[in-house]
Formats: sequence, structure tokens, C-alpha cells
Amino acid sequence: MSGVRIPVRVGAWMAANRWMLVPIALLGFTVTVATVTVMSAVVGHPLGAEPAYDRKAANFDAERAQRLENERLRWVVTPEVSSHGARRSVAIRVEDKHAARIDATRVTVECIPVVDAGARVEVELARSGPGEFSGGFESAVGGQWEFRVAVEDDGVRYTDAFRRFLSPLGGGGGHG
Repeated sequence: MSGVRIPVRVGAWMAANRWMLVPIALLGFTVTVATVTVMSAVVGHPLGAEPAYDRKAANFDAERAQRLENERLRWVVTPEVSSHGARRSVAIRVEDKHAARIDATRVTVECIPVVDAGARVEVELARSGPGEFSGGFESAVGGQWEFRVAVEDDGVRYTDAFRRFLSPLGGGGGHG
């Protein structure tokens, strides 16, 4: 029997040694995930990209000082955002820590769609009542939006930010 070869079926051999396919599958998965990650980082704009982030980083100390001022003031900004077609409306009520309305001299809101941070709009709100301000802007972009509020009154500056979901072309959602 020394010269007789017993034929081994390839399928049976693969079934018996299937463990060696695991590293190949893991390598393939790793390459796929790495490719998708790199492509999403370099194609178009990544989600939530902050334009001129280097300038924002350079002003870190000023931003930290502003956060400390916000904590000292403890003002409350109550927003209401609504959509009517492509017309977006923003209303802000500003109160101090004792719920007294603050009739600020200037209130601005930077409206930033998270999906396209380059399409940001800055709106200066008009006084609509004691401590109440409103304004609007046009945008058909839907999805998550970030609103950065700056309230100025007699040389004092207070900042706040909030996020809301706005439906594309205003489809009725986005109140709040």
C-alpha cells in the first residue's frame, strides 16, 4: 500500500481547515472599513466641520473667558424655531437668573446646518417685546441645525447654543 494515494476532496479539506479563512475575512473587513473611513474624510465636507477651526482654536482663551462670564451671569435664553416653507423663524426670550426679562441692545443668532456648515447664516434679531427678539432666514436645508446665540447689553456679552431638527423645505417639523 505504500504506492497508493488516497484522493482527498478539496471541499472536505476546506471544511476541516475552515479556521484559516477567519484571518482572511478579518483582513478584508479591516481594509473595507479603512477605505470607507478615509473616503468619508476626504470626499466633500465631513459632517459638522467647523470652518476656520484654526482661528477658533487660537481664540481658546477668549472662549474660556466667555464661558466663565456666562456662568457668572446665568442668563436664560429660551428659543423657539419654526419653519414655513423655506422660511425659518427664530424667536428668543432672554431672562436673568431671577426670570426678569433682559432688554438687550443686540441679539444675534448664527444658524448652522450640521450637514453643510459652510451654509451658515447669521441673523440679527429685532426686538419684538420686553426681552423678546425675533427674526428669520431662508434655507431649504433640512436636518440638524445648531443655533449660536450672542446677547449684548451695556457692554456685557452672553452666549448660548442649542440644536434643533428642521425638516427640508419646512414640512411642519422643527418647532421648539
